[in-house]
Amino acid sequence: MNIGEILTAVLMAVAGGAAGAAVINGINERWKFKAGRQAAKEDREEEKADKTAELTKTITGLQEDIKRLRSSDAAQSEALKQILLDRVLYLGQGYIAKGEISYDDRRRFHAMHDCYHKGLGGNGDADIIVEGVDALPLKK
Repeated sequence: MNIGEILTAVLMAVAGGAAGAAVINGINERWKFKAGRQAAKEDREEEKADKTAELTKTITGLQEDIKRLRSSDAAQSEALKQILLDRVLYLGQGYIAKGEISYDDRRRFHAMHDCYHKGLGGNGDADIIVEGVDALPLKK
C-alpha cells in the first residue's frame, strides 16, 4: 500500500467516523427533544389535574356556603315576618283602642302590613286587625 492509499484510508476513516458521530449525536439530540416534550406534556397534564382538583374543592366550599346563607336567609325572613306580625297587631290594637288614626299612621300601618303579608308571605293573621283599623275615623 502506498502512502496515497494510506492517506485516503485515514481520511475515509476520519470522515466516516465524524459522519457516524454526527448521526449518533443527531439521534441522541432527537431522543432528548422528544423526551423533553413528553415531560413537558406530562407536567401540563399534572398542573391541569391540580387546578381541576383545586377548583372542585373551591366549588364544593362555595356550595356549602350558599346552603348556609340560604338557611340563614330563611331564618331571618321568618324572624322578620314574626316581628312585623307582632308590630302590626300591637299598633292596630292601640289604634282601635284610641278609636281614631291619623292619615300618616294608617299609611305606615298599611306599609308594614303589606311587607308582612305580601313581601314575606304572611298568612292573614292580621287581616281582622287591619279591617278594624281601616274602619276607624281619621284624626282631624
